[in-house]
Amino acid sequence: MTPQPVVSRAELLAALQLQYEWGADEALCELPVDRLSEAPPRLPDTAQSRADEGQSVAVRRSPEMWDGTRPTAVKSGAASAGALSLRAVQEAPDLPTLMRLTEAPDDLFLARTATHRLEPVFVEDAPFMLIGEAPDADEDRSGMLFAGEAGALLEKMLRSAGLERGRISMAPALPWRPPGGRTPSDAEMQACHPLLLRTIALCRPRFLVTMGVTPLKMLLGADAAVGRLRGKWTELSVPGLATPVPILPMRHPLQLRASAAARRNAWQDLLILMEKLAPEE
Repeated sequence: MTPQPVVSRAELLAALQLQYEWGADEALCELPVDRLSEAPPRLPDTAQSRADEGQSVAVRRSPEMWDGTRPTAVKSGAASAGALSLRAVQEAPDLPTLMRLTEAPDDLFLARTATHRLEPVFVEDAPFMLIGEAPDADEDRSGMLFAGEAGALLEKMLRSAGLERGRISMAPALPWRPPGGRTPSDAEMQACHPLLLRTIALCRPRFLVTMGVTPLKMLLGADAAVGRLRGKWTELSVPGLATPVPILPMRHPLQLRASAAARRNAWQDLLILMEKLAPEE
């Protein structure tokens, strides 16, 4: 008999913490449930039924899917439940419509595991738009952007620049928190990329400020690095906007705890931001 590996105490606690974050706070039964035995029996497909299906099947290609998976077959003239076409996102006329269309797509894993979905905050005549990281535990639990310690640090940063949080448009890079707070995968970032671009287009900001690596990679490419690009203005072409939008990459507020150098970098970036906001003489 092959000996089984011994699970450490830290691994057990991590598994319990993950279950708690997913909302599993009690055991419903003592014995495991065999879900496979509950599946209803399926009749075998006949050659004729497969031929009939072939006449009414259309291929939904991966660029129109949320999760970037391989093409799946759906009956023509009817959209599958939860699947969202790229065209639906790009043609959303306003933010409420966009939020309704993307409320909880079944083909995106993150939407099924997160506690709350973070929605963008649009402020009329906001000086700029702030794009945050993937939601952390505080944001997922509250459903609010920049909640908890990250929000407190952000407000201090903004006050030092003479800004107020309530006067700034904000959006998350991804609306849903990855399980356990892990780093979003490339497929997940690619799936949420059209939603982020359409959110920016509908808010029509003068310029963007990204905080953290995730929004920077989603907007400027997988090779983008905060350490190399922070404090430098670059431009982003957004579908639906006539002119490119300037972007200023910055560190996430929680990174200010890392070192004194990180805090100095943040202050330097704030000076660049204040210079951009200063009225022209």
